[in-house]
Amino acid sequence: MSGSSRYTVLYPTQYVWYIFASTLDILMTYAIIWKLGGREVNAVARHFIEHYGGHWGLIILKYLTVVLVVAICESVGRRNGLLGRRLAVAAIIISAFPVGYGIVQVAAWTHAAPIE
Repeated sequence: MSGSSRYTVLYPTQYVWYIFASTLDILMTYAIIWKLGGREVNAVARHFIEHYGGHWGLIILKYLTVVLVVAICESVGRRNGLLGRRLAVAAIIISAFPVGYGIVQVAAWTHAAPIE
């Protein structure tokens, strides 16, 4: 098929890392809410969880945002390659923050001294 290059994405490596960070965010949120009894503090995420089937709402929201962010990076990147790449890297970093924070929370909750 000629012209197949128009179907390639601009930043495949960054997108793989972004999807990985987003998936880790889902797993960490699931562990905190459904395994450790925590709660979702993000109002939008909480709405999706409450109205779209619990953990399925969380998954739907996260992957909808992944599609949106990749579309934005592709759109911007086709006009300005450096800016599109920076947006993709920023998305990875921003998605990694909740994962790191969740790991700290889990460590604190599971290693806290019992209250006597």
